[in-house]
Amino acid sequence: MPYATVPDLAAWLAPEPAPPNAVRLLTLASQRIDRALLGAWYDRDDVEVVEVLRQATGQQVHWMLERGDETEAQSDLQSMSTGIRSFSKRALRDGEQPQKLAASVSDLLMGCGLFRFDPLVVG
Repeated sequence: MPYATVPDLAAWLAPEPAPPNAVRLLTLASQRIDRALLGAWYDRDDVEVVEVLRQATGQQVHWMLERGDETEAQSDLQSMSTGIRSFSKRALRDGEQPQKLAASVSDLLMGCGLFRFDPLVVG
């Protein structure tokens, strides 16, 4: 379930309207935020947390629209040509993953304390 609604997205993108595929983009953006917060603990019913997740979702969709790559198919491309196709993949360093979360979303989640991970000590 997306953390933001189509009217929330329209307000974020104003004066541009929300795109026709807004529901799909909001769902994908929420999934990327969930993936980023995997292992973090927070109260999803807290009003402040709900607001942060709503804002983060709008920012993530905006970033996805600007990149023109909602499926992440081009997340590791360095260059691309049209006509007779030409693609170049960016060389990733060991363990590096293509960027899937907007930097502004990471900043928002860290600044609001949602990227808070406490170690689990067993024994």
